[in-house]
Order: sequence, then structure tokens, then C-alpha cells
Amino acid sequence: MNPTAWNNPIRLEDPETGITCTVKTVRQAKTVLDRFWPSYHGSQYSRAEQVCGDALDGRSGPTEARRAFIAAAVEAHFHIH
Repeated sequence: MNPTAWNNPIRLEDPETGITCTVKTVRQAKTVLDRFWPSYHGSQYSRAEQVCGDALDGRSGPTEARRAFIAAAVEAHFHIH
């Protein structure tokens, strides 16, 4: 089993574009943060970047990364399903 996989995937919808994506792992979350995030980057985004990177390096857990990613998504006004 993938140690960075989440038990419950997160489905995000960008309210401006209607584009949705499903994030199932810390690696996918990091990719979304790095490549597909809106131009607005607040404090929760920075924290999610750090925590997801730490989880990929084994310095934190996937649950903490998931929480940080959700907080960043809320801050960026994504709809979470």
C-alpha cells in the first residue's frame, strides 16, 4: 500500500472554471499545488506546500498533509466534494 495515499479522496472544483479534479495521494496534492493552483497563494497554501513536501520525504504523515491541503483549498475558494 502507498504510504502517502489517502483513505478518502478529495474532489476539488474550481468555481471560476468549473474544472474538477480528484486528489488521492500526497504526491497528487503536491502536483496540484505546484502546477494547477490559482494565482492567489495565501498562508494555507504555503503551509500545504511545506507539509506535503515533508510527507513525501517521510517527515510528516499523509493525514497532516491532507488537512493542510484541504485548508489551502478552502482558502483558495475551491468547492470540496
